[in-house]
Amino acid sequence: MAGSSVRSRKNSIRDQHFERNETQAFAFRQSHPLLPYLQAIPTESALDAGALGFMAKFLVQTTLPHREQTGTQYVRTDGNLTLRITDVGATGLPYGSYPRLILIWMTTEAVRTGNRELELGSSLSRFMAQLGLHATGGHWGTIPRFRDQMQRLVGAAISTRWSSEANGQNHTGGENLLIADRFHLWWTPQKLPIKRPGKSSVTLSVSFFEQLVAAPVPLDLRAIRALKRSPLALDLYAWATRRVSYLSRPTLIPWESLRRSFGAGYADTPQGRSSFRGKAVEAFRRVVMVYPELKIESHENGLLLRPSNPHIPKVLR
Repeated sequence: MAGSSVRSRKNSIRDQHFERNETQAFAFRQSHPLLPYLQAIPTESALDAGALGFMAKFLVQTTLPHREQTGTQYVRTDGNLTLRITDVGATGLPYGSYPRLILIWMTTEAVRTGNRELELGSSLSRFMAQLGLHATGGHWGTIPRFRDQMQRLVGAAISTRWSSEANGQNHTGGENLLIADRFHLWWTPQKLPIKRPGKSSVTLSVSFFEQLVAAPVPLDLRAIRALKRSPLALDLYAWATRRVSYLSRPTLIPWESLRRSFGAGYADTPQGRSSFRGKAVEAFRRVVMVYPELKIESHENGLLLRPSNPHIPKVLR
């Protein structure tokens, strides 16, 4: 993502430091319903806690819509990378937290098993339970929404395009990725997919599988559980985790750059840009609660990110 050194900006106005008030932060953490998980994150590694997950690198840079979209295509841009998601299964475009959680599960399982065929039996059930997603039926229950987003996701294709210039030449490249070659989904009213009466499975396309396992971004599933209700917080946690892994100096990320990558649904107007900035600041408050080592500040013109300890130690990667 494009960024500029903070030294290039004079008289930067710091209107919010995410670590500014330790008393308020402590009180907020004490009142959080996931306090036991939040307290355990700094003292026990994700690996030791059995909470190590992964997300595909190319889906961390720019990702899915936050809200339901009309039409059959969704497009986001991050610097010289453009991501386009197309509904090829006529089920609608995936959106919200659930497809993000499913993609984390897919990436984690692909890395763990080394197989393109992923069974949605006990592995998925354990994963969803680990995130505190309880199976409930009814129109507003978790199962109908989860099933709908799973069907949207396996019926989607992802196209990436990038460009660069070197030695007076322009290079354009890209990939077209069908998420699944085939899938079989069995459901019962009050349960996630189980092995009987049929085996629920998704067979990832070769290209998509290769993208998932190519240098995936490690995540702490305890943090994912705490952030699961906010698609924007999930996106920014994964993005910040990857970005600090190679950050060598303080870098200012312009708000507009963040909005182009993660601000789906926010209009390119003064009001839309202001609304996104407010939502992003609130989302980062949640992120630093689960990732307190993250050194990040909000400035008038962007987000100042400083070199920080990675959330998942590099030895685990």
